[in-house]
Amino acid sequence: MRNRWMTLTLALVMAAVFSVACGRGEYAARAVNEETDRCATCNMAVADDAHATQIVTKDGRTLMFDDIGCMYAWIAEHGDGDVGAKFVRDYETLAWVKSEKAYYVYDATFKTPMAYGALSFADRADAEAFIAEQGKGVLMTADELPNHSWAVNRDMDRAHGEGAHGHDNAAGHGADGHGDASGHGAGMEDGGHDAGHEGGANGHDAGDAHGAGADPGDDAGRKAAGALMDAREGGAAA
Repeated sequence: MRNRWMTLTLALVMAAVFSVACGRGEYAARAVNEETDRCATCNMAVADDAHATQIVTKDGRTLMFDDIGCMYAWIAEHGDGDVGAKFVRDYETLAWVKSEKAYYVYDATFKTPMAYGALSFADRADAEAFIAEQGKGVLMTADELPNHSWAVNRDMDRAHGEGAHGHDNAAGHGADGHGDASGHGAGMEDGGHDAGHEGGANGHDAGDAHGAGADPGDDAGRKAAGALMDAREGGAAA
């Protein structure tokens, strides 16, 4: 009789462990919806590009971000107690990767939507190759990100344009190596996105451009985000 109780207790414990494990496995990244997704920090439109990130909360909500820096700004403000999983994208393939498994390359001059200058890679070797080809950049792991300064490159931020927000992610890969090129301006369709890797001699282009007719909410969001960043930097300086 005693052995039966021990067997039953062990079975219940194993079932509970299995249930918890399965629950953790439910966290999954979802696709970006460029028509409706807005950054939970700066309220900018989220492009389906290499810079998009997301948090899946423990209660199943998904928070989208247009820049890795925006995701960490949200965590700094709200904490990570409700965070079930964080996802970033591989810069080369756009595949979703759990943030703790990714590698990161930072340089203030790298162009990202909110000018945080951090890029994510699924493989360390790809991150190191990118640094070598660019001739700049610092390799970081996920453990280093919470202590990263997440300073905004103001010159880069202003270069995105006045009155309209433009996501920059045009990085050429191929025979000529990796190279950054960005497109913003009236020449693009209003609110249009160009976010895809194109193969060929000139490599891949992962870009997103919003023209002068972009959603006015983007402009308001940029000003609000800038004010928030200024306030944080002012507090840090104090």
